Amino acid sequence: MINSSSFKQNRSTSRLPQSGQRGQALVFIIIVVAVIGGGLLFLISMRKDAKAEGERFVRQLIERCVFQHDVKFLHSNVASDRRLAVPPAMDDQFIYYLAQLGVPDRNYTLTGQLEFDHYFGSPHGSYQAILTYPNQHATVSVTIARPSGIWLVTDFGVTYERPPG
Repeated sequence: MINSSSFKQNRSTSRLPQSGQRGQALVFIIIVVAVIGGGLLFLISMRKDAKAEGERFVRQLIERCVFQHDVKFLHSNVASDRRLAVPPAMDDQFIYYLAQLGVPDRNYTLTGQLEFDHYFGSPHGSYQAILTYPNQHATVSVTIARPSGIWLVTDFGVTYERPPG
């Protein structure tokens, strides 16, 4: 003879592991979604920080090269690829011409944009600063990149133009 109460007990205990497994699966899915969401927020934050750091680096570069005529700062922040292609004397000449122009007005316009490879990786960008000197305008163009955690100058140049009459 089978006792009906033991039969009911066996049926109810057989259901517990299934509902426990469902609960564990739900907790696992919630944890995975939370980790993915946290990682995505972290990457978006890193992207925003990189944009701000890139613009800050360009402003520092312009301050040190254009206003202070600091060739050592330029030498220490030029990428090795550029260093191999263009001799350091070109950096010296760039700073020399900027020094010959004098010191521009500190209110300059900086334009440009930082881009990323694969939306998050390897930030690089091009910026232009329009500088106003007493008797002419100059546009300083700077290309930067952060290939290995530090910002480097990959290219730079200056063009001169007379201010409108």
